[in-house]
Amino acid sequence: MGDDAPTLTTSRLHAVPVTLWNAAFVAEELAQQVALAPRPVGPLGVGGLFAGPDPRGTAEPAALRRELRYRAAAGRNVMTWVVRGSDGRAIGLLGADTRGRRAAVAVSVGPGFRRRGYGTEIIRAVAGWLETHRLALVEARVRTADVAARRLAQAAAFEPTRVMAADGWQIWCRRPVR
Repeated sequence: MGDDAPTLTTSRLHAVPVTLWNAAFVAEELAQQVALAPRPVGPLGVGGLFAGPDPRGTAEPAALRRELRYRAAAGRNVMTWVVRGSDGRAIGLLGADTRGRRAAVAVSVGPGFRRRGYGTEIIRAVAGWLETHRLALVEARVRTADVAARRLAQAAAFEPTRVMAADGWQIWCRRPVR
């Protein structure tokens, strides 16, 4: 990960950059909470991490470790953070992939930590940082049938566009917050 990715802090959360050095530890911590998803086709899109809980109940720690290391080594346009609560426990992953003046963001919060506003809080933090420091238009990909993801996107000031990506994903863009 590039050196310019900051630690993001909100009133309840800390998002710490995932690096080659901490990827294995983070993978072990979060293997029971997040599952791998296919990387989206195209030049911009957060993928590989943010599928939510694996339908079988767990994710393979080795596969998650490989994906985290891949993202950590991918350069300054691919950023990943482990999201921690105020008690230091890992509650999920945050990602941002950038190209030019566009950025796609995604978050995965573990099942035991959902419905507390953590996803909205940390997405707002990373979007604000991207808008300020990268001057980026921030977007998210939301499955059309995923009511929770739509609510999170709306709460974080995203609006749906008419653009549909492959496999039922819709592009949502964030209104610049001033």
